[in-house]
Amino acid sequence: MRTLIIDDEEYVRMVLEQALREEGCQVTAVKQGQAGIDALQAAPFDCVITDLRMPGMDGRGVLKWVAEHQPDVDVLMLTGHGDVKDAVDAIKHGAWDFLVKETPFDAGVVKAALNKLKTVRALRKENMAARHGGFTRDVIVDGPSKTWQRLKTQVAQVAPANAPVLIQGETGSGKEVVARLLHELSRRAGGPFLAINCGAVSRELLESELFGHEKGAFTGATGPKQGLIAAAEGGTLFLDELGEMPGPMQVSLLRFLDRNEYRPVGSTRTLQADVRIVGATNQDIQELVHQGRFRDDLLYRINTVTLRVPPLRERAEDFPSLIDHILQTLRIPGSTKRTIDRDALQRLLTYTWPGNVRELRNVIERIVLMSPAQGPITPDEVDRVLPKPRGPASTDDPSGMTLDEIERRHILRVLDASNGNKTLAAKTLAIDYKTLLAKLKKFSLDG
Repeated sequence: MRTLIIDDEEYVRMVLEQALREEGCQVTAVKQGQAGIDALQAAPFDCVITDLRMPGMDGRGVLKWVAEHQPDVDVLMLTGHGDVKDAVDAIKHGAWDFLVKETPFDAGVVKAALNKLKTVRALRKENMAARHGGFTRDVIVDGPSKTWQRLKTQVAQVAPANAPVLIQGETGSGKEVVARLLHELSRRAGGPFLAINCGAVSRELLESELFGHEKGAFTGATGPKQGLIAAAEGGTLFLDELGEMPGPMQVSLLRFLDRNEYRPVGSTRTLQADVRIVGATNQDIQELVHQGRFRDDLLYRINTVTLRVPPLRERAEDFPSLIDHILQTLRIPGSTKRTIDRDALQRLLTYTWPGNVRELRNVIERIVLMSPAQGPITPDEVDRVLPKPRGPASTDDPSGMTLDEIERRHILRVLDASNGNKTLAAKTLAIDYKTLLAKLKKFSLDG
């Protein structure tokens, strides 16, 4: 496995590096959290082993960045004896496991953890291979809820067109899977589907990744390289975290959307490609335009069609099918798939799921791997890994909500107080009627 070690103790880095190379891992070791982020942006990794406490950016900061930008990378947290409580909290926020640093440091426990992780990643890969070409059957985002069924109908309607699409939704809600579904239902289904996270690649490398480069275009360009746009010819290119794209790149992307033309870095040649662009963001992209961080002409060009992926908290009806699917993907060949009892399911439904489907998958995976039981998942098993749910008095506490969610709830409250009278609601909100209608459409409240 391609493994990144982040630890400010040189001795720990040296012991880990030697031990993991003996296991056949490709290893990179750095001593600071920010240096780790830079390494993640510069090259692909499967796993990060990071110390919890470090000067500057600590392990929590690394974990948060990985969860937001490279969720397919697994994080193992190293901690001292006194930090176990913090490490357990890190697991609840996306870390795969935590390992206590003994004195002297023993790399054997890390080897054991990595071997277990290899098995899990192999199962994930096997499951993805089994589903290859069948994203319409992937219930990781599917389910009977009205919000999801409405989204599937919208996807089926816009898929046959070649127009660019903007997908909006919270982190972990399944935007990429929706993009894959869009590709599978389109006329381009026989072509490639390629994806890149615009926030996970350094600004210097993003242009080369998208458009390719010529030999000698910059230091380290020892030969020509084909970009993702050329590689996606006849298919779909998914640009995740589109709002993180730097300004000069936005100009180049706009040109491609207008003319299907692009120019590799360091080249004077203008090339063409037939590629459908699908962008995604978890940010309020209109607000980014107001802040001058995103071009308004690019927004008008790329949001020809906008799809909203509902957060998990709006999809209570989908939980049984989602959990059943996750448990199926974690089943070891030859063993019996676990189920979940009613009370344990209710425990899961009380949680707000800020990390959405991705967080649900992480929680179920932790339960399965940490418990030797073979029967239905119990409430006790859920309680061991799930953050404590908020009490009834805190359901309207805005501290854990996005700005969009706060605005959506306030509009609902005002509409309810106005008995559904939109004219009166607009007056109460101090906005004009057309703005209210636009917001209702944005939050799928116009049905």
